[in-house]
Parts: sequence; structure tokens; C-alpha cells
Amino acid sequence: MTNQSTQSQHRFGLWPQWLAAVELLLMSMMVGLISGWTSPYLAKLDAIENPISELPITKVEASWIASLINLSRPGGAILGAIFVYNIGSKPTTLLAGIPFALGWASFLIMNSVTLVYVSRTLCGIGLGMYYSSFPLYVGEISHPRIRGALVALIMQGLMLGNLFGTMMGKYLDMWFFAAISLVPNLIFLGSFSLMPQTPHYLVRHNKMEEAAKSIKFYDRNADVISELDALKQFMQSNQTKTFRDTWRALNTPINRKTLLMVNIIFAFVQLSGLYTVSAYMEIMLTKARVDVIKPSSLVIGVSVISIISSWIATYTNDKCGRTIMLLLSSIGVALGMFLWGLNYQLLDLGYDDPNLQWLSITAAIVYQFTLAIGLMPVPTTLISEMFAPSVKGIGACISSGISGVFAFAASRSYQPMVDILSEKYVFWIYGSLMITTGIYTMIFIPETKGKSLAEIQQMLSRGIKNKPNYESKIRDENKVVEKV
Repeated sequence: MTNQSTQSQHRFGLWPQWLAAVELLLMSMMVGLISGWTSPYLAKLDAIENPISELPITKVEASWIASLINLSRPGGAILGAIFVYNIGSKPTTLLAGIPFALGWASFLIMNSVTLVYVSRTLCGIGLGMYYSSFPLYVGEISHPRIRGALVALIMQGLMLGNLFGTMMGKYLDMWFFAAISLVPNLIFLGSFSLMPQTPHYLVRHNKMEEAAKSIKFYDRNADVISELDALKQFMQSNQTKTFRDTWRALNTPINRKTLLMVNIIFAFVQLSGLYTVSAYMEIMLTKARVDVIKPSSLVIGVSVISIISSWIATYTNDKCGRTIMLLLSSIGVALGMFLWGLNYQLLDLGYDDPNLQWLSITAAIVYQFTLAIGLMPVPTTLISEMFAPSVKGIGACISSGISGVFAFAASRSYQPMVDILSEKYVFWIYGSLMITTGIYTMIFIPETKGKSLAEIQQMLSRGIKNKPNYESKIRDENKVVEKV
């Protein structure tokens, strides 16, 4: 009974970390709204299907609208790295909200393809900054036992934003959509500005008194003195003095290994059509001749499913571990891709049975459910955990930039690939890449659940994939002996 009471008190003491995650969830909603905007509006604004829409666009313009956000994302990632290095992860995460707000404001001026391009470019810059900073912020403030759950909660904002985006996009004009989307954006800018700097940043700048207050703020039950001493030792052993020193530190074997592992995952995920499917889902379902459910309504329905699975991920990310969830998610997404390809293949062969559309419906459900339990939260969790303090800023920048480059390549090449190969082969290529992602995960990605940042660095330096946390077990056993 006493042990349960202690655990409950400990969890309650971590409520500021959950509060920070809820505020970051608002920011992730912006990313989801940007993605959710694309699917309905690319269909609604199609100049061939809807020549009298509020802003008729060609297929080429639609392709640029879908991909521009990823073209500018590497630039945002570089800005994010510079800001993280100079002002820390928390202020950089806050500043990432400004390009999003300017992007939404672009829609309030007038209906113009040029302004849509401007909006997508600004949102890409914000996206690059956000993914360069918020995983680092979470890694610096979170308790190891809930780090995965915090990231999974934050990533739920993507699903919520995508749901709201597809719902609003179905009924609202672009300017009204943007006006509504500005509200959570402004709430985030106001509320998150009140959060304190992270202890890591403050220790790095020798602000020990403020660092102690920050530790106490984010964990009300923390042993401030011992945690501050441990953090000072950890930071001193991983400290770099200049930006050139940071690049040199990045070139050490352990950091090269970490950078390669994380970025291969991001490259595979983006090349497998993660962003492309979200942008073109309504068009894909229409071409698959789905009519038992209206494609726009089906997109909304699978968005609800993704929210459910993202809630599940807050539990499984820490309970089952990163590698298992990444593997299961890769297999599920691959299955969805293969089902989509099979539907298009049967249509090409002349099978026009109305029951075929259930292949695409099942594919959409399986894809959306399994995507949210692993491929969305786990890579971001790895960024927050695996980089050493001396290189985490530039490491997150490179990961965000790599992700943007490959997402741009996938989204910009989707329509030309469809024109050359047809949909079935495109989806089968995506599915094959997802299977490759799962295999790579099981062979190379280490399990990090429940480990502190220092323990993860020790594990990586020893090159051990699934090393049991013997030190933690010994400490726990010693505590039991002392109590007895």
C-alpha cells in the first residue's frame, strides 16, 4: 500500500511534464492541420473536376502545393539548429510557431496560388524548426519512464489536426479554415512562453540556481541536489566549446553511428509515402472507385481511427518498447500499401466488382491505425533519446532536414511516378520499402525504453543492442536491502 502511494505521488509530481506535452500537442495540431488541409483542398480545387472552385489549380500546381512544405523544411531545420545552439530547445520550439502563424495569415489576404505557395513554404520552415527542437526539449525535461508516452501524446496532435483539417476542409473556404487554425497557434505562443528553460541548457550556461529551479518545476518530487550534480557531470563529459567542436564531436564513431541509424529510419519512412498518402488520400480513394462511403467522409473516419491508435501508442511506446512498435507499424503500413496496389491491379485487369472497393477501405483503415502506433511517435522519440548533449542540436537538425528532403522527393515524385508506372506499382514500391524498414529496425535499432539519457549513451558506446539495465536493477535491489 505504501509503495502504491509512493508511486502515485511520484506520478503526480511529473504533472508539469504532461502539461508541457499538452502544450506541444497544440503545436503538433498545426502540423496535422497542414496535412489535413491538403487532402480535401487538392480534390476540391482540381481545375478539371471543379472548374468553378474558389481557386482552380492544375495537377502541376497541386503537386507543388503538396511538396513545397517539405522543400523548405531543411531550411527551417538549419534555423532550428542555430537557435537551439544559441538559445536552447525551449525558445526554439516557441519560435517555430511564428512561421506557422504567418503561413495561416497568408490565406487571409486573398485567394492566390502564389500565396498558397508562400503559406506552404512558411509552414515548411516552421515544421523544420519544430522537429529540430521539440524532441530535444522533451528529452531534456522528461523522466525516462514516461518519455515515450510524452512523445506519443504530443504526436496525437498530428492525428487530431489531420481529423479537424479533413472535416473543416470538406465544408469551409480556405480563409475561414486559416482563421480557425490560427486560434490554437496563438494559444500555444502565449502559454508555452511561460514554461521555464530546460535544466540542460541552464547547466550548460552555468546558471545553477536557475537549473535547480527548473529541475524542481518539471519534477516536483526530484532530489534536486543529486540530480543537479549528476546533470553537471553528464554535461561536462559531453560538452563542446564551439560550433567547430560540435562538428568534430559529430564525427566520432558513436555519434556517426547514431546519426546514421536515426536518419536511415527517417529516409525509409518518408520514401514509403508517409506524407504522400496523407496529401492525396481522398484522390486515391476516388480513383479506386470507392462509393459505398464518400471518399471525403472515409478520410475523416480513418482520421478518427488514427486518434484511437495514437492513444494506444502512449501506452505501448513505453510498455512494449520502440523496436517492437516500429516493426509492427512497418508491417501494418506495408499491408495497407499492398492492399491498395492489389485493388488498382484488379481494376486494371477489368474486375469492376463493387466489392473490390473494400480493399481500399481496409487498406486505409489498416494504414492509418498502424501508422499512428509506431512510425509517427517512435522516430521522434529516438531523436529525443539517442543523441549526446554535445551534438543533439545539430543531430536533430540533420534528421529534420533529411526527413524533409526525402518527404519532398516522395511527394513531388508521386504524380510523375503514377503517370509512368500506374498507382499499383507505386504502392507496391512503398510497401516494399516499409518491409525493409521493419527488417532494418530489428537488426540495427537499439531498445531505449526506460533508460536515462546517460545509460543510452553508455549502451551505444558499447555497441550493445538490447543490453539489460543491470545497473538500475542493482540500484533497486540495494534500495530494498537498505529498507529491510
